[in-house]
Amino acid sequence: MARNHKQNVIGILGLTLMVGLSGCTPIKQARNVEESGFLGDYSALRAGKDGEALKVYLNPKYQQTCKTYDKVLIEPVGIWVGKNSDTASIPAEDRQMLVNHLHGSLVSELGKHYQIVKTPQPGTLRIKTAITEAEGSWVALDTVSSFVPQMLVMSKLKEIATGTGAFVGKASGEVEITDASTGERMGAAVDRMVGNKSTIGVTGKWDDVTRTFDDWADRMAYRLENCGATRPE
Repeated sequence: MARNHKQNVIGILGLTLMVGLSGCTPIKQARNVEESGFLGDYSALRAGKDGEALKVYLNPKYQQTCKTYDKVLIEPVGIWVGKNSDTASIPAEDRQMLVNHLHGSLVSELGKHYQIVKTPQPGTLRIKTAITEAEGSWVALDTVSSFVPQMLVMSKLKEIATGTGAFVGKASGEVEITDASTGERMGAAVDRMVGNKSTIGVTGKWDDVTRTFDDWADRMAYRLENCGATRPE
C-alpha cells in the first residue's frame, strides 16, 4: 500500500513538473474568422493560402516598391468591440496587458528590419492593428483534459464540430498597412488563431493569445521585409 502511495505521489509530481516546465503549447489557425468592421472595406481581401492569414490583401505594387520602405509607424493597438464581441467583458488590466503585448511584439519584430518612427516620413509604412477577439484558456481544465482520456475525446469532438477544442484560448485580429505619406493601402489581413490541444496544457490563461500575437508579428515582419513572400513554416 505504501509503495502504491509513493508511486502515486511520484506520478503526480512528474505530471506537475511536466506541466510547469512546458514552454510551448501549440497554436493553430482557425477554420474561419468573422470580419469585425475595423478595416471598413473588405472587398479586396481574398481567402488566404498556406502560411497566410485567413483573409488577406497585398497591393500588386508592393513587390516592386517594398524596398523603398525603411521605416514603420506603429499606431497604438486597439481592442475592437464588435456587435457580437465579448471583448468588452475582459477586465481592464487584462485588456491593457493584451494591447501592450501585441504592440511590443510588433515593435520587436518589425524593429529588426525597419526604423520605428512616430511621425509620417518618406519611406514609411503605417501599421494599424486591432484585437477583435481574445479569450483566455481555462488553465486547470485544459491541463486536466489533456490527461483524462474522456475529456480529451470530448474536446476533440468539439474541435471537429467547431474547429476549436474545449478550454483553449482564442484570438482574432485585423491589420491594415498603408503608405504613411499617401494613405494607399499596401496590405490588409484578418486572422484567427486558437490553442491546439496537446498533452502539455497551458501554464497561464493568456498563453495561447500572447503566443498568437508573437506569431502574427513575426509573420508580418517577414512578409513585409521579403516583398510579400510568406514565412517558411
